[in-house]
Amino acid sequence: MTRSQTAKEVASLDFLSDGRAVLGIGAGWNREEMRNHSTDPRTRGSLLDERIAAIIEIWTEDQAEFHGEHVDFNPIFAWPKPVQRPHPPVYVGGQSGIAIARAKRFGGWMPSAVGITDPAGAAEQIVQVTAETPVIVNAAPPDPDIVAAYREAGAAGITFHLPNVPEAEALRTLDDLAQLIG
Repeated sequence: MTRSQTAKEVASLDFLSDGRAVLGIGAGWNREEMRNHSTDPRTRGSLLDERIAAIIEIWTEDQAEFHGEHVDFNPIFAWPKPVQRPHPPVYVGGQSGIAIARAKRFGGWMPSAVGITDPAGAAEQIVQVTAETPVIVNAAPPDPDIVAAYREAGAAGITFHLPNVPEAEALRTLDDLAQLIG
């Protein structure tokens, strides 16, 4: 998928949802998958930085243009534009120092809660970023104490994993999660 397709899809979603879209991104960890998708694992970080910058350019400029080392395009027009100004929030996934620095640069951090088994771990995870960097926790365990710890630590949002199960079971899981988040 090209950066212009991604920009248009997220802008369309933001438009249709009346400004509720959030873009979550990450540089990836699976080197074989990267190579299969024509991404050199050694340059994935700089490629991601340019792709995010290009998407933001497309969102914010009537006539967008970008010339970088990895991403290069002459002036284009793309609509709709996002409802949110200056653009939908960009949340960067990853646990590394590089991912956290990228999150601070682009606006928000989306750490994985996989492996967090006690409330103290939730608070320890969140303090890795400043209060100016919003956090949406990804794949939190459905544990009321851990959810409360993330809330108390200042997480702006929490997502949960929904397993690939039959519809009836998925609906029960969603009902349980709805009760958990109140």
